[in-house]
Amino acid sequence: MKVLYKYILIETLRIFSLTLGAFIFVLLLDRASIIAQTVLGQGISIVDFLKILIKAIPSFLGITIPMSLVLSVIIVFFSLSNNNEITAIKSCGINVKEVYKPIFWFSLVLTGFTFYSLMFMMPQSNVSLKKQVSDIIKTKLMLNISSNSFVTNFPGVTFYAERAFPDKGILENFMVSVKKRGESAIIFAKHGKIRRENDKVFLDIADGEGQFLKFNKPGSFKVLKFKTYTMLIYKFKEKEKFTASKYKDLVQLMKAGTSSSKVEIFKRLTLSLTPLIMGILAFSIGILVPRGSVGLALVISLIIIILYYIGYTVLKKLAASTGFSPLPIFLDIFFFGVSLFMYRMGLREQKRFDLKW
Repeated sequence: MKVLYKYILIETLRIFSLTLGAFIFVLLLDRASIIAQTVLGQGISIVDFLKILIKAIPSFLGITIPMSLVLSVIIVFFSLSNNNEITAIKSCGINVKEVYKPIFWFSLVLTGFTFYSLMFMMPQSNVSLKKQVSDIIKTKLMLNISSNSFVTNFPGVTFYAERAFPDKGILENFMVSVKKRGESAIIFAKHGKIRRENDKVFLDIADGEGQFLKFNKPGSFKVLKFKTYTMLIYKFKEKEKFTASKYKDLVQLMKAGTSSSKVEIFKRLTLSLTPLIMGILAFSIGILVPRGSVGLALVISLIIIILYYIGYTVLKKLAASTGFSPLPIFLDIFFFGVSLFMYRMGLREQKRFDLKW
């Protein structure tokens, strides 16, 4: 029996890995286009861009794991059926219920992993992703200056440098024009360095001359020469406080105790139980649909997945609007009932789906 369990588990795991990778890749392509619009224009390297995409993966697992499990289980059992392996198993006096055991344990492990992923990994990933994107934008804005060209990285600030070393933020023989709050400053200098402290960007200038003017006071025009001068050229917006529910883990949501945090807990709990339910459902479909009807089985499984996520989307919005936080979990209760009904049909070998596609 252990050999049978191991065989089914290995085949399921192999196909599950392939389908999971395919689903994640497709979703990453969509996410990549959105992230690219934000950061690629800032001179980000391909390595940093890939790191951002990798951090986005945990947010997909709640959706991709159940989908991959359904397809992998169905494919495995149709392969067993087409190779007459199910018939051989039954001829050895092994109950179909025994064949489900490795699928059950695999689904249970995935349920535990999905729970941990949604409750802890996903919010941490969302925070880390947001911080990295914000930090990259700040850094690249500060260092994206090239030699012999006019560059406007910050609102109201224009640079021109004969020599620039972007990686170090160093400028030589440069000009900077700053226009903000009714004031204008044009500075020519031999040396300068751009640096960031927290959310402020400073320009340290050496051996320079500046022309300063207040627009509402023409008589305030003055020219200054200086050995050293430090100018605040930009101040980023206040740091993200990550108060939204998607940034909080289970412990933080429970401590918050708000209506939105309760809805978020039940939303994640609903998705985390999906692998266990979909495992039962996929196994039942694989048993009920006869050999040669793989097209029908795949269509049924895709319809089930689509209906589940449509129901999930509707119920989570209703929960948020009505304040009745447990509402999403009723979807799992319904599908669990359907899964048990089909599972019992499968054990009695009541083949209700007998169309061949």
